[in-house]
Amino acid sequence: MPFSIARMQGRQILKLEGAVTIRHAQELAALGESLEDATPVGVDTGDLEDIDTCILQLLCSLRQTVPTLSFDEPSEVFIRAVERCGLRRELLDLRESL
Repeated sequence: MPFSIARMQGRQILKLEGAVTIRHAQELAALGESLEDATPVGVDTGDLEDIDTCILQLLCSLRQTVPTLSFDEPSEVFIRAVERCGLRRELLDLRESL
């Protein structure tokens, strides 16, 4: 499975790795529902090789449901996909250094 959730330092970490595509959307959406409501979520994209628009849209939806969603040190693959889909403001709006 190209994603997992772990608890670390008072927050949940959603790790995306390999290719995360529409084939994984239903499983990722179900996994997203299991996130604890009051806990911040960090997304680790360091090992991401490919991500499609469907998954980016799920991440936009997740941003609406959790108190804090952050992308710490997003990978180049992730940034390129976000830019390609025009979702920079929705997903990376809190990152001043990009």
